[in-house]
Amino acid sequence: MDATEDDRAVEGNRPRSENERGLRPFDLTGDGAHRLVHGDVLDLTSSLACDGLSGKVDLVYVDPPYASDRDYVAESRLDGPADGRIVRSPAYEDTWTSRPGGLGTYLDMLAPRLEALAGLLGPRGTIWVHLDWRAAYLVRSILDEVLGRDAFLNEIVWRRAPNLGRQATSGQFGRTLDTLVVYGKPDATLTPPTRLEPIEESSIRWDEQGRPFTSAPRGDYTDASIAKLDLEGRVHRTASGRVYIKYFLVKDGDGVWCRERRVDALWTDVPPLRHAAASERTGYPTQKPRALLERIITCATPPGGLVVDAFAGSGTTAVAAHALGRRAVVSDRSPVAIATARARLLREGAGVRIERAAGTVAAPETNVTVRSEPGDTRDALRVTLVEPSEPMAWAIGTMKDDVFTCGWHAERTLGAKAVAAQREAVVPRAGAEVVRVWGDDGSVTTRPVASALR
Repeated sequence: MDATEDDRAVEGNRPRSENERGLRPFDLTGDGAHRLVHGDVLDLTSSLACDGLSGKVDLVYVDPPYASDRDYVAESRLDGPADGRIVRSPAYEDTWTSRPGGLGTYLDMLAPRLEALAGLLGPRGTIWVHLDWRAAYLVRSILDEVLGRDAFLNEIVWRRAPNLGRQATSGQFGRTLDTLVVYGKPDATLTPPTRLEPIEESSIRWDEQGRPFTSAPRGDYTDASIAKLDLEGRVHRTASGRVYIKYFLVKDGDGVWCRERRVDALWTDVPPLRHAAASERTGYPTQKPRALLERIITCATPPGGLVVDAFAGSGTTAVAAHALGRRAVVSDRSPVAIATARARLLREGAGVRIERAAGTVAAPETNVTVRSEPGDTRDALRVTLVEPSEPMAWAIGTMKDDVFTCGWHAERTLGAKAVAAQREAVVPRAGAEVVRVWGDDGSVTTRPVASALR
């Protein structure tokens, strides 16, 4: 989710000059295959349009504020006692409904951004908007207007939590669901995945070739379809002549016979983030599980496709895209989100290029101190980060035209017991012009190595 606290109804929609919407290169690590933009949705879409990417994006994923009337805080867990230490930083505000104009203010923010993002879609592109009960119905009205009702493809319901605790005893059905509203261009086609469904042994039959199968009534299959399936050996006829469809079985990892069933619009098999590995949980509020984004990207994009996420939050979309061999362009207005997504992508070995929108308000810088160790050689420099003692990430590199190019970097490793970022590096002197430190509060501090030495 994006931090949009500075977007008031008028501010969020006023025309901006090209100057104001320009993006400035800021940070480069590796090949920069994935773009991370610190700025608003409209800054991102304007820049991509100028880059000639309008009509070329395969997937737009949007996880905006939900009109929840809450402020959200990121929690970074540090090494320490058994219960750990936590650094809390404001991540973003979602207080639209408590402002003058109420829900209308929220819609005034969201509508132009969805329209701008929809304009990036290619002929087969789809836009997925992830919300809950508060605003999902409103987004369908917006996208009906922007793309047309015929562009609607799916409304997918994801069960994000079990019905437990206070919500289970609240006097109503538990609000345990999120909604993914999906619209597409005329040539858009989704490829739903399959999942393995265990079959009771008593329901398993074997055909003449010794293949295990289960069967189901023909349902709405036409006679022509039945004839085609018959040629494939997938029709089972009972002694009374009734027609059933065969579904051949496969074994899962435990050796249990299963039927491969196509996933429908009710997703109950993607566990919530609380069940993900500790190394995946960044502490950023409303973070989505990587498995969810991997499913969306796999079914909606071709290999090598282009994915855009304009409310990037912790960077799950970019991480999933990288793992699946897609290119990602993601943005967020929160400096905490940018710092979190950058560190996360680098932990995955991804190349990252960071750009900033003009006028972006960054978190304040912190003091940085490094020291040169005895025994340095003419060609190499041993650098130790003294302050801050527990950064989210830090790097050593060069600076040219206000762009930092990373030559060496280290990030905190997440997990049940967080491991602090390595604080000592041996780097070539020629590549050690600048040290850059990223804090949990989104702060970015850049110092020439010479002036930061003590």
